[in-house]
Amino acid sequence: SGSLFDPITVGSLTLRNRVMRSATAERLTERETGAPRPALGALYERLARGGVGVIVTGHAYVQPGGRAHDEMTSLADDAVIGPWRATIAAAQALGARVMVQINHAGSNCDQAATPDPVSPSGVATSDRARPRAMTAAEVEGAIRAFGQAARRAREAGFDGVQIHGAHGYLVSQFLTPATNTRDDAWGPDGPDGRLGFLKAVAEEVRRQVGDDYPVWIKLGVAGAPEHGLDAALGARAAALCREVGIDCIEISHALGQPEAVGRGEARFLPMAEAVRGAVGPDYPLALVNGLRTLRAMEELLRSGVVQIVSLCRPLIAEP
Repeated sequence: SGSLFDPITVGSLTLRNRVMRSATAERLTERETGAPRPALGALYERLARGGVGVIVTGHAYVQPGGRAHDEMTSLADDAVIGPWRATIAAAQALGARVMVQINHAGSNCDQAATPDPVSPSGVATSDRARPRAMTAAEVEGAIRAFGQAARRAREAGFDGVQIHGAHGYLVSQFLTPATNTRDDAWGPDGPDGRLGFLKAVAEEVRRQVGDDYPVWIKLGVAGAPEHGLDAALGARAAALCREVGIDCIEISHALGQPEAVGRGEARFLPMAEAVRGAVGPDYPLALVNGLRTLRAMEELLRSGVVQIVSLCRPLIAEP
């Protein structure tokens, strides 16, 4: 356990406290290049001055075909490495750790920004895009793109990288029964079933950054019941994350909202409890969604179910 303001060491990364700024799409981007604008650096500096332990950036696309909307930042080519380094320097100098969240939106793209959206099986997940099914070569290309984005993150001086495996984006689409009905190695009958894409992405990211570099994941443990990703399958995905060397899991929802939510502020606590059972007592977990008061956060940390409190809206209102 530990108090909200106690330091914590997760793998090779020491944080000054247990407060995590959850990835929040800031939309402060040069639209042509996907490079961060100076205003983004100023935002991270405010958060660091406010005392946050670790800042996770809004999601950055690993491939142009994974761009959710035209204000999403990029880690898809080496040209953005320098701008990112400059963007995070002030926050790091103030003692915050800064990680970048890497993502491929899959079917969850705005077709106006990404004309040819792809997904595991061509199943639409919103009315913004009509995706097509990825070829096996495209699946392998996306896996490599996650690894290359992670390599760029390390070169840009980020303190770590967080894979986006939640909220119905591509990694989550591969995990979800309703959106992954593939009949090849990446589908339910493949060697690792629907967990295969997540496993390959995690392994490729780890290969590109080395053993000592922090690799975290935001994992959608369960989604809306009709999509078939429940906490039992989500907990298996979490156990796999631990096995393949991911250092910390931030627990969130998958495609749609899960039915089983906790009372009080820690709404996703039931999913955290399912994951805790799968990863054992000592593995670091973070929890997001609904946390507002110091009392609820301290109570959550005392429970020992999670070690890090992840916040989005409270830090928009009051960095």
